[in-house]
Amino acid sequence: MLPPGPTGKTRADGARETFLRGPTAIQELIEPMVSGKPYPIKGLLIYGMNIFHTLPKQERTRQALRNLDLVVSIDVLPQDHIAWSDVVLPEATYLERYDDVWACAHKTPYIALREPAIEPLYDTKPGWWMARELGNRLGLEEFFPWEGIGQFLNRRLSSAGLSVETLRAQGGIAIQPGKPYLADFVADNTSPFGTPSQKIELYSDALAKANLAPMPNFESTPEPPAGFYRLIYGRSPVHTFGRTQNTPVLHAHTPENAVWINDEEAARLGLKDGEKVWLENQDGARSGPVAVKATPRIRKDCAYMIHGFGHNAPGLTRAHGRGASDTALQTRYVLDPISGGAGLRVNFVKPVRGN
Repeated sequence: MLPPGPTGKTRADGARETFLRGPTAIQELIEPMVSGKPYPIKGLLIYGMNIFHTLPKQERTRQALRNLDLVVSIDVLPQDHIAWSDVVLPEATYLERYDDVWACAHKTPYIALREPAIEPLYDTKPGWWMARELGNRLGLEEFFPWEGIGQFLNRRLSSAGLSVETLRAQGGIAIQPGKPYLADFVADNTSPFGTPSQKIELYSDALAKANLAPMPNFESTPEPPAGFYRLIYGRSPVHTFGRTQNTPVLHAHTPENAVWINDEEAARLGLKDGEKVWLENQDGARSGPVAVKATPRIRKDCAYMIHGFGHNAPGLTRAHGRGASDTALQTRYVLDPISGGAGLRVNFVKPVRGN
């Protein structure tokens, strides 16, 4: 058992209790909403995230939402989860709002400013305004000691000797000095590695002390059952996760996804390129219909889809019902014992004709 976190309290997502380190294992927050252990969670605020296209075990997520006393969603689109919300706060889009400055540690580090091109349309507000208003109305004024977004941004930028005005004068981007090469660290006798030894560690003492494997061990995954294919997924260069499928120009370019199946396997199954099928996983979950892409560019034991399609939201007039959802077919996952991250490529699917 690991020591508790700074508050001394057990975390519902298992961080510092079940898992050694890492960010919030968000899929593990769903379990307490269903079971009430280690303590019940009765409220959920969803910001810019479609939980039905992000979290595995969709039916468990639905059960969690049924158990909650309050669900608040902040979004720019009427996505799948919006209908499950008690309160919806419509946010202005990125073209209508200021956001926090973006500090990027690339080879050439830079700080970027996002500012609105137009005023917010309709009854929408920027996220910073919502956070400040909610905080102030809850008596948390001390955490929002600024009047507007300009004052907040100037305070943030002052540590780098910048301001909104100077960033704007530079076209919205300020290039910062960086240390992209090992030689840069050798020159000032520092290390780029955030390890106790300040070196690349092939053997981790921290993992060993936590009774975890101090060196990576290969662990084989189960083979697909007879008649099934391992479900794998990836990103599209056109779309961003599950957020852009309803955008007119992007929808026109890639209106739906397809399921890649090895061409020899497709021929063996009697499937034609472009034919619409449903996908059914090892637990009977289904999604589709989705077009078959018969191709030699995939292994015979795998089926591949672009992530982010298969929306079940009539408000998304273009994306609704287009393609299949890989998340809907992820009824199982495996936890990483170190970070609590979810391994999702442990589900298997088969193509099925008809409804």
